[in-house]
Amino acid sequence: MGEEKLKKNHLAIVLGIGLGVVLLIVLSLILTIVISRRDRQSFLKSKKDPSERLRKLDKVSPTCTLEKWWATTKGNLGLSEAVDGQFVCAVCLEQVDRTQEIRELLCLHVFHRECLEKWFLGDHYNCPLCHRAYYVSDTPPTNDYVWMV
Repeated sequence: MGEEKLKKNHLAIVLGIGLGVVLLIVLSLILTIVISRRDRQSFLKSKKDPSERLRKLDKVSPTCTLEKWWATTKGNLGLSEAVDGQFVCAVCLEQVDRTQEIRELLCLHVFHRECLEKWFLGDHYNCPLCHRAYYVSDTPPTNDYVWMV
């Protein structure tokens, strides 16, 4: 009879440990989901006001027409009049017309205004061509994930 009681106690201990492990896994999954949902909500809130974010982009990359930009840049780079200034936007891969608004980055790469704005609003803070940083975010990236074991 004592041996039977001992087997039942061992079984109870094993079941208790097993249930404890399952409970810890379920709690960690719930916590991960809650943290992910909270991060997603804060991410969506930051996406609601793109005009504020675009004002920050204006500080590091003001807009102008390609024609105006090329007139000043050609002189600053010491290029001759024979250089025609044909540019292709590396984001959309279409030619930039002289009358279109552009944004220039610190690395002197030029993009359609709309293309770079979409790039920036997608939390990309490096040049699409050379990957040089042109903006430092005030908040940590929204695409970091918290993994729990």
